[in-house]
Amino acid sequence: MDSMTLLIKPSSSDCDLDCNYCFYKDVSKNREIYSNHFMNINTLKNLIKDSLSKNISTCNFMFQGGEPTLVGLDFYKDLIQLQNQFNINNVNITNSIQTNGFNLTEDFVKFFKNNNFLVGVSLDGPREIHNSNRVDYNNIGSFDKVINGIELLKKFEVNFNILCVVTNQTSKYIKDIYDFFKSKNFEYLQFIPCIKNFDYDNTSSNLNILFNDNPSYYLDGESYYTFLDTLFNIWYEDLKNGSFIEIRNFMDYINVLKGYNSTSCGMGGFCSLHSVVESNGDIYPCDFYCVDNWELGNINQSNLKDIQICDKAKSFFERSLYIHDRCKVCKYFKLCGGGCRRNLEPFINEIPSFNYQCSGLISFLDKNLNNIISICKLFY
Repeated sequence: MDSMTLLIKPSSSDCDLDCNYCFYKDVSKNREIYSNHFMNINTLKNLIKDSLSKNISTCNFMFQGGEPTLVGLDFYKDLIQLQNQFNINNVNITNSIQTNGFNLTEDFVKFFKNNNFLVGVSLDGPREIHNSNRVDYNNIGSFDKVINGIELLKKFEVNFNILCVVTNQTSKYIKDIYDFFKSKNFEYLQFIPCIKNFDYDNTSSNLNILFNDNPSYYLDGESYYTFLDTLFNIWYEDLKNGSFIEIRNFMDYINVLKGYNSTSCGMGGFCSLHSVVESNGDIYPCDFYCVDNWELGNINQSNLKDIQICDKAKSFFERSLYIHDRCKVCKYFKLCGGGCRRNLEPFINEIPSFNYQCSGLISFLDKNLNNIISICKLFY
């Protein structure tokens, strides 16, 4: 039996922070309705009832934003009750939440502990670096509140990891960021390269994206190389000295080299067609494409199976299958899969552009692949 993963946005694009580089704020600006606000109980019930009726072994409920804690703790209590009510097939259920950490309370944290939630917290590094981008609507940095939330997670022994967005500017300080995380004894890290903003043409029949460059934030080939190379080599030195912090970015390379699948869909060579559920029940194929022209259906009007195999879903998937001639002969293609589709926009006549981070990744692998391979021997 297969597994199912649902990326759910219970608060839509509503958020208590106003981060400078926020991709979902940018996505939401490119659709007719910026925010659908909070998910109601009927939509949640329809989603859970439908997903747990499928012939699957595991269902992963992943809550994202906007800021998913804004919907309130009672929403998640209802979630657990509905999961218990409708799990007649004894599906293995996992719950996780990605939060900015700004709104974590002791009640929330105790609930996460008691219900086995995995919590991802967005933290970009030490105070000055974090507060340079992650601010509230009064332009006040969020660092102190986020750290307080993390301390609560530690106090109640909640499983959590750190998600760090890396911008063009902060890539130059990646050692400071890593050293800070290490000083905090964080064990699981994920570094997300900031992507380009876009202006989406919802009237276009070919559904292309017109990019609005944000050079202060997104990582081009050069800054992507700086980030990867610096981070890998300080991590590698620590590893040789017996100190291990799990960094998803590098573990993905190791897993692929050992014959396993990557956990990052951008490395798969095609789009994985995630089911992203907006708060009003609208379903989209990808977190980066929650715009009107890629709405696949609504869980209140149809079922997930029909939505996932609709013509628009097939079109989204088929557009990701194109492989550039340069990629076909590249010795690193199996390690990158051509890159995330958002890095391949715009599509012209159904053909994607070339990945703007490619040069940085090739330089990184040229220099470091042998060391990555040597690390594989340390993991079963």
